Amino acid sequence: MIFDQVRDYEVTEEDKLLFQQVFGSEDGFLELDDVLNKRGISKSNFYKSLEYFEKLGFKSTIKQAKYIQTFKSKSRLTPMDFFDLCPKDFVKNYHYFTTVNSTHDYASRLIKTKTIEKALVLAEYQSSGRGRTGRKWFSKLGKGILASVILNVSNIKNSNLNMLPIATSLSAAEISNSKISWPNDIVYNDKKIGGTLLSLNIKGEEKYAILSLGLNVFGNQETIPASIKDATTMEREGLLDSSWKNPRAFILKKWLKSLEQKIEAINNSNNVFQSWNNLLIDKGRKIFWINSKGQKMHGKFIDGCVNGNALVEDGKHQKFEIAAEQTPFYCFK
Repeated sequence: MIFDQVRDYEVTEEDKLLFQQVFGSEDGFLELDDVLNKRGISKSNFYKSLEYFEKLGFKSTIKQAKYIQTFKSKSRLTPMDFFDLCPKDFVKNYHYFTTVNSTHDYASRLIKTKTIEKALVLAEYQSSGRGRTGRKWFSKLGKGILASVILNVSNIKNSNLNMLPIATSLSAAEISNSKISWPNDIVYNDKKIGGTLLSLNIKGEEKYAILSLGLNVFGNQETIPASIKDATTMEREGLLDSSWKNPRAFILKKWLKSLEQKIEAINNSNNVFQSWNNLLIDKGRKIFWINSKGQKMHGKFIDGCVNGNALVEDGKHQKFEIAAEQTPFYCFK
C-alpha cells in the first residue's frame, strides 16, 4: 500500500488494479457490473475508490446506473502510477499534488508542522518552482519530474553534511546520463536538462535535509520557452527507452535508489566526491560572479572542492575557493 498523506487515503493493490481497469480503457465506456465482478468488490468500496480518483482529478460518470464512462488516463505520478515502483521508505509518507507552489517549500512547511523521518513530495506542476538563490524554475504540467525528498540526517556528521548537495547532483546526473555544471545544474551537451536544490532545517535537536530535483523529461524545442534557450529535455536528446511504460515513474525510481546509495556512502565521501568532480564540465572555463559584497569578480574555474566549493584562479594567478551560497550570481563563458 501507499498512504496518500495529502488526501488521507490508503491506496491498496485493489485501488491500483481498479484504476488501471477503469482509466486504462481505450473507449472509456465500461459496464459497471463487469467492473465489479472482475474486481470482486462491493459497490460501496467501488464508489469509495472512485471518489478518491476524482480527488486526484480523474473524472468519471455513471450512466443509467449501469455504465461508467471515463477518459483514458495519461501516465502520471499518482500513488497508483508509482505503486509498484515506490521505495518502501516512502510508502507511508507520499505527498502527491497535481499543482503546488513548490515541492521544496511544501517540504519545508511539513518539517515544521509534522514529526517525520522520511517523506516524498511530488507534483505535476509548480506555480512557483524555484532553484538556487530563489531563481524561478520553469515547468510544464506532467512533462518533468518535480520532486523533493525529506530525510532526517541527524546521524550524519556535521563535517559530512556538505556532501549532501554533491550526492544529490551526482545521482541526478547519473540517472539522466548527463554532466554537472557547478554547483547544481544537470546538463546534456551543454544544455540544461535539470537542476537540484538542497536545504538543511533544524528542528529541536534533529537535522533534516530537503533534497529536490527538477528534471525535464518530455518536450521538444517547440515546448521550451524562447527565454530558456539553453534548456533541453530527455525526450529531445533521445535519452528515453521505449520499453518504459511510464518513463517519469521509472526515472524517479532510479533517482531515489541512486540517491539512497550515495547518501549511504557519504562516510566514504572521497568516492562520491571524485565521481561528482569527474562530471563537472566547467574546468578551464572563464567565470565571473558578483560576490556577497556586490563586487564583480573574474577568474577561471580550476576544480571542484570536496566541500562543494569551486576552486578558481584570478587574473593574478591567485587561487581561492568560492562557495555557492556566497555567489548570488555567477556565469560561465
